[in-house]
Amino acid sequence: MAFFQRSQVGQSGFVPTGAPGFGPGWESFTADNRRLRGLFHSFAPDDAEWAITIHDFALTRDSRLRFELPHYLTACWFESIAGRQLTPRRPLRANSIWGHWTGDGLWEGIVRGAVPIRAVSIEVSPTFSARFLDAEYPGQFRDVADAFRCLGLEDDFPDLKNLLAELWPQPHDAPRGRLHYEAKVLEAMGMIVEHTRGAAQGTRLRRADVETLHAVVAYIDEHLDRQLRIDELSRMACMSPTKFKADFRAANGCTVGQYIQASRMSRAEVLLRHSDMTIGQVGRQVGYHCASRFSQLFKREKGMLPSEFRRARTQPGAP
Repeated sequence: MAFFQRSQVGQSGFVPTGAPGFGPGWESFTADNRRLRGLFHSFAPDDAEWAITIHDFALTRDSRLRFELPHYLTACWFESIAGRQLTPRRPLRANSIWGHWTGDGLWEGIVRGAVPIRAVSIEVSPTFSARFLDAEYPGQFRDVADAFRCLGLEDDFPDLKNLLAELWPQPHDAPRGRLHYEAKVLEAMGMIVEHTRGAAQGTRLRRADVETLHAVVAYIDEHLDRQLRIDELSRMACMSPTKFKADFRAANGCTVGQYIQASRMSRAEVLLRHSDMTIGQVGRQVGYHCASRFSQLFKREKGMLPSEFRRARTQPGAP
């Protein structure tokens, strides 16, 4: 019951396979066809109403995807992805938290080809969520679907990001079973509820302003190779530069400049891992036309030069 994506996995051409490093309870699938190549993993006990899924594949070309899904809530950490969700509109970007409630109907999005989709997610049924809320927050919290929808919209939620990232099994991990993973799902649910309750007690941006800022973020993510100026971005948002900078920080937990640089470095990581571009070409793709400047900023952000990062990530066994 808990493998919410089973029909989509089969329709996409995945077939069962073994996966070294994934312990008992995991199901693994592989695909190598004209649409996509890679692996999909799921930990979903038959009698549970929750699941953990791992995406580790790439589409062969830019694709518009459209899925009808059973009703469930999902919270996801994308290590790597590029594209845009269309229902509702929001960017899909690397190193970010994303949430969704499939009861909204069809899911549609545009996902970039050749950019790996590497992600870890938890998925829970509405009844599982209701039981959790009745037990932990009796009569106090009912907007759980909205809490999931808003994940990643107003800040990066680093605690949840770390929890989800740690669910990806690694070769050195001790064996983990159902009790471990169910505890992590419950911990994530608690984090999401507490995070939402805390945000509700603070200053909240108007929904219209949040949606406008989402559109600006999507523009930034799709134009990292261009010069991105505060005055132009604020005009796009129909805000004064002062209001734009303040609201952007409130919505994203960082300044505009910090967001742009972090997004550029995340995109550069993907290109260094998965393309044959030279360091200079990678720099130009993310808006730095001086290779030495790009290398300097990359080292400041990641602790190593782009060339060192590429060598380290292409060694056997590297993540």
